[in-house]
Amino acid sequence: MNATATRIPSKTRKAHHKSRAGCNTCKGRKRKCDEGQPCSYCVKRQLPCSLAPSREKSSNPVVSRHYEAPSFTFTDFGLHRHFITSTSLAQSDDEASVEVWRDAVADLATQHQFLLHELLAVAALHLKSLRPEEAGKLEQLAAEHQGRAITLFRAALAANTMDLALPLFACSCLIIPYHFAAAKDTLSLIFNEEANTLAEWLILIQGCAAITREHGITIVRSPLGVLLGDTSTPDTGRLSDGPTDSILLDLEAKLPISHEHREAYASSIERLRVSFFLSDTAGSILDRKNAALRFPPSMSPIVRADLAARQSPALIIMAFWCVLLHRVEDRWWAKGRVEPLLLKIEELLPVYHRGLVEWPIKQLGIRPATL
Repeated sequence: MNATATRIPSKTRKAHHKSRAGCNTCKGRKRKCDEGQPCSYCVKRQLPCSLAPSREKSSNPVVSRHYEAPSFTFTDFGLHRHFITSTSLAQSDDEASVEVWRDAVADLATQHQFLLHELLAVAALHLKSLRPEEAGKLEQLAAEHQGRAITLFRAALAANTMDLALPLFACSCLIIPYHFAAAKDTLSLIFNEEANTLAEWLILIQGCAAITREHGITIVRSPLGVLLGDTSTPDTGRLSDGPTDSILLDLEAKLPISHEHREAYASSIERLRVSFFLSDTAGSILDRKNAALRFPPSMSPIVRADLAARQSPALIIMAFWCVLLHRVEDRWWAKGRVEPLLLKIEELLPVYHRGLVEWPIKQLGIRPATL
């Protein structure tokens, strides 16, 4: 018998106009997928997306949310253990916060993958500070987890439901430590050189601050409320009682600001005055740290835009912020970061504006680069 006689004719396939590399959800719903990782269709509708980043598929005790895909390894379990036994202590500002980081946050992370990825990224960098000989491997692990954390964090932030308030807040508390510990050079602490924008943490903290404002009562009433410390804001009339307030008022009068931007800068300097007042009067290490970290998200959009453009007035304000950061430089993620940052800011300023950062330089005990 002729072999070709028994061959079953193939059916004619219709032309396929949809994405061949689309996710399973879009294919199942006959939707055109934009092939994002995860795709925008799944993110918008909070659906599982097969294109969500993952290193390897494995079963694990992590609770998976509908917009998350499990992706953890035995190495990650080791990092989680390191966070519980070591990083939680380094991250804590007092005895009360030790239990929060070690127990409450670590447990919460097993229920929300964006928080778990952020926690593991920070744990990897903390371990790197203890094992510099493993820097390459640990930096890669940290970067991988951070990439996944931010993708999922943004999706959760967009949802911003009540059940996400605590994990979002906990994650936001780890973002600055990660970015300062991960910075490859001084400029990357403020700028994203490749994208010609501000550093990622300066963008993300806008959403982080919104979480605290919107869900403050929920956070305060939870075990994580310990991390907030003193959340009070002093009346403007009290600011003049602070030992540095007259210096900041003098700065406001001397800043080279255009008339149309003066109001925006006045608002930002007032918030800087608040941060200095809280730092000067802080009764704990936690409150002093929070006083420093509450300023960057409070800068006006105009000041932020000027900072991205490396304009002198915004750079000078950040130089003064370095004084607040210097007061908490004993934190593991900030050690050795502040002085190089301040000197880099001075270097970016035109020579005729450098005199305006003499006070911050003296506060850090640095000899001015230009006399």
